[in-house]
Amino acid sequence: MDLALPPLRKVFEGEVAILVPDEPQPTRSVFYNPRMEVSRDIAVCCLRAYRRLRGGSLSIAEPLTASGVRGIRYAKEVEGVRELLLSDVNPLAVELARRNVELNGLSNVASVERVEASKLLASRSAPSLRLDVVDLDPFGSPAPFIEPALRALRDGGLLMATATDAPPLCGIHPRVAERRYGARSLNVEYCHELAVRLLLSHVASTAARLDIAIHPLLSYALQHHYRICLRVEAGASKADECLNELGTLKHCFSCGHRELAPLTDLPANRCPMCGGRIASTSPIWRGALVDPSFASAVHEELARSSFKHKKLELRLTSTLIEEAEAPPLHFTLDEASRRLKCPQPSLAEVVEELRSAGFKAYRTHFHTKGIKTDAAMQDLLYVVWKLAKQGAR
Repeated sequence: MDLALPPLRKVFEGEVAILVPDEPQPTRSVFYNPRMEVSRDIAVCCLRAYRRLRGGSLSIAEPLTASGVRGIRYAKEVEGVRELLLSDVNPLAVELARRNVELNGLSNVASVERVEASKLLASRSAPSLRLDVVDLDPFGSPAPFIEPALRALRDGGLLMATATDAPPLCGIHPRVAERRYGARSLNVEYCHELAVRLLLSHVASTAARLDIAIHPLLSYALQHHYRICLRVEAGASKADECLNELGTLKHCFSCGHRELAPLTDLPANRCPMCGGRIASTSPIWRGALVDPSFASAVHEELARSSFKHKKLELRLTSTLIEEAEAPPLHFTLDEASRRLKCPQPSLAEVVEELRSAGFKAYRTHFHTKGIKTDAAMQDLLYVVWKLAKQGAR
């Protein structure tokens, strides 16, 4: 017997129609967030690129499904999806997701169960039952579901995950981050990049215990959330190599110096630049956040799409490709100008001046006034001061 759902309205996203509760956002019985449409568009193109590069059909699990929109879009918009598993513990969500599966004519591909996410994933952990893709899109932290998701993936499978618990990840609640992700966060200018690196370090550490290595393909921060897409690879030696990508973050709040050092480095209490006290935390992912060839494939898929947010999405992936080879831990013009107490030059001028001085310099999607560079903080400050002085003439 159907449950009594609240009044519903139909919304259109990508190539699907979805029924969602027609209620004010705070009281919705089943959560649907239209602000995540950009993330879902990019995820669709990640799966298209993954299948194009790998070939074959796809089996996908999206537990924590709520209205079902993300998984239903995968089945409808990605060629070759042979199986889609949707689940939620909320009976209203399950009923609504079932209706949305029927509405989009996917009953032969998709199944919807009322079951806890970890239990659903555990049911697919046997080698013969493992999945090609698991997408974790919880309200808050994906940390509790990472291990069962890894166990449910076949060798070479794709793990995608969203984190919306920004305050812990950005250093507002560092002890919460330590409990959830195994390392304290810091409240620094590059906190959004640090948040993604904390999430990846947690996945890498968890995967290593299972003799699995991870290879990040596309990682980004957007609006209120963080998103990772990575490929898993089985093997103890590969997991050992992956652990080499974990390190220690060292940050000096006095002069702004920051670095990601190997875990084997001796701990330092004093800044090598100014002698100030060093704040440190580990383990932190210090490897690449983006695979440029995969990001280019996703960019191509977006270019072929007709998504309504296409311009924004192409701009984001273009920046991700550009900064893929950039040094980690970006600086911001806001912080540089605050330290110098001077007007801000344009970002383009600073990037150009740094490159002219022989440094690497890239824009970053993590901050509208952010720069990834191998220049030290004092070199960046000199360039900002020089350009500000020239602009004042």
